[in-house]
Amino acid sequence: MTTHFNAQQQLGSMTAKGGFDNEKSVVDKFNHYQNDQDAQHWLSLMGYSCESIQQLHAVQIPTRLNKKNMANFGISQEQFDFTQKYKKADIQIQLTIMMDNVIYRENISLKKADSSANFNQIDKRAVDTYQQMWGFDDNIAKTLKKFTGEITPSEQEQSALKDKRRWYLNELPTSDVEELLTFVNTNKYLIVSDIIKGRGMLCAEWFLASRFNDNGTIDYCLKNINEVINFYAQGDVQMSQKGGLIIGKLTAQRKGGTPDPTSLQFKMKPLDIFDL
Repeated sequence: MTTHFNAQQQLGSMTAKGGFDNEKSVVDKFNHYQNDQDAQHWLSLMGYSCESIQQLHAVQIPTRLNKKNMANFGISQEQFDFTQKYKKADIQIQLTIMMDNVIYRENISLKKADSSANFNQIDKRAVDTYQQMWGFDDNIAKTLKKFTGEITPSEQEQSALKDKRRWYLNELPTSDVEELLTFVNTNKYLIVSDIIKGRGMLCAEWFLASRFNDNGTIDYCLKNINEVINFYAQGDVQMSQKGGLIIGKLTAQRKGGTPDPTSLQFKMKPLDIFDL
């Protein structure tokens, strides 16, 4: 499906605000599904017949959840902290079907990219947080902290490094890098799933990529999240030629910049799912 966007939207696509605007645009399309062919197509892919929908309400999910409105997303008090930590959905579609009068919820992760700049951050956290999530040992944590610059090289060590702030993997002991690669390879599907799908009540069940084209159009591609996980998990776990970390079709790197430069950041090419 293809939709036109104006010059202001095209400029916004280069900024973080553009991502927020993309969420708002998709929410509006779902909320006006009766007159929107894209939304009708997405609902059909999800297994819903538009004729059977009694009510539909789409909402953006805030970056930080609020305990006052968490029930609006089907989250209990007991589930709040876990959901906040592992959520990956950007919007939620709430549907009431005529046949059974039950509210169905569909969580969607949204990613956008220009057709000429197909790269997107998908997750970033402190190394300690990933260690809590995935259970790797302290030596692997130390290797990753050197990789991100959370552990800084001494003045003497800096002279042998490409970047005085941190180590690349090819500047670290081979045994430490092999231990890291072995762990990631053994736990590849868990890691890719957490990065793309998440866990809990606001894990992503669907992945919607928006492709902003140079000719002023937007193409959309909606896929079931398990297809997306399997797709991005394909390929080896390895060190790149430049000393980065490759996990299937994902890359991991030092975040850099502000406010959390020593976080571990995972990136993807979201538009690749158009070829799925």
